[in-house]
Amino acid sequence: MRIAGWLDGWLYRRPFTGASARRYSARERPAFGDLDDRLLRRWQPDLAAARVIVDLGAGPGTVGAALRRAHPEACVIDVEPSADFAAPRGLRVRARAEALPFATGTVDAAVSVSAIRHVRDRLAALAELRRVVRPGGVVWLVELDPDASAARVRTHADGLASRWLSAAFGPLVVATAPTAAQIAAAATRAGWDTVAREDDLHQPVYLLRLG
Repeated sequence: MRIAGWLDGWLYRRPFTGASARRYSARERPAFGDLDDRLLRRWQPDLAAARVIVDLGAGPGTVGAALRRAHPEACVIDVEPSADFAAPRGLRVRARAEALPFATGTVDAAVSVSAIRHVRDRLAALAELRRVVRPGGVVWLVELDPDASAARVRTHADGLASRWLSAAFGPLVVATAPTAAQIAAAATRAGWDTVAREDDLHQPVYLLRLG
């Protein structure tokens, strides 16, 4: 646990930049496979009537693009602090999660996939989400689960386009991610009234619904 905490603070609480951004886009993000399709189905009841949806920590824009296809009537805004991801089609804002450039209560829903671990001050980010998401709105956080089964970890690891990345994924990436309990506790401190957890059956991630 001490090593995991050290790696979390030293290595992971920062955005992807330079070569790491290019590696994530080309080799790491594709290993999630059809997770985005499952997420879109799960999010559908909450996003069906949304007019403004924020994808926090958008990275290469994979989730934002899927949201635009599924919800063409909504304004989907990618928020990403790194300038080193290729800009996809659609609206993109360069900003940190701790300082979102939106007025209070102007966002209907926000999603964040494998990004909350890269935020330096997670409590501040969750408080910012609480500020900008309107009353009755929702946030879905999806993050790697350090308590995931070996089979679920292996599903992702086998999809990585590198033998080294595959070997390191379990012990150095998944095992050092923040737990669902840690993020849920921070969300409660940030003012979210309800926090509900689900697990993906195939990929080593948990889903937290904040309302």
